Amino acid sequence: MKKIVLIIGMCLVLLNTLVGLIISAYEPFNYLLTDLSLVLTTVFIFVLANSKIDDGFKIGLAVLFSITGIVRFLLLMFIPQQWENNGILIGAIGILVLEIICLTVPFVAKKW
Repeated sequence: MKKIVLIIGMCLVLLNTLVGLIISAYEPFNYLLTDLSLVLTTVFIFVLANSKIDDGFKIGLAVLFSITGIVRFLLLMFIPQQWENNGILIGAIGILVLEIICLTVPFVAKKW
């Protein structure tokens, strides 16, 4: 299970990059941000799979990370090509912060 997460993640990044290189309307700004999003989602699920937290947390957070990863991917796919005054980028960063909080809470709660 642990290795398959990495293999699927690498395949999705490779597919996204190839599509970005082939389709001229898919700008490098967009496909590089979506590649980063795919890598982060893969890392979050991999860390979760390798952790020693309870299985209920693993299943719930894996589903949450998959859904938020898809949403973040879609947001970044259609993001305007500017850094400033970019509401979609703020939304994607907000989702990322939510994921980081959800990943750290079970580890901190386990130590108490």
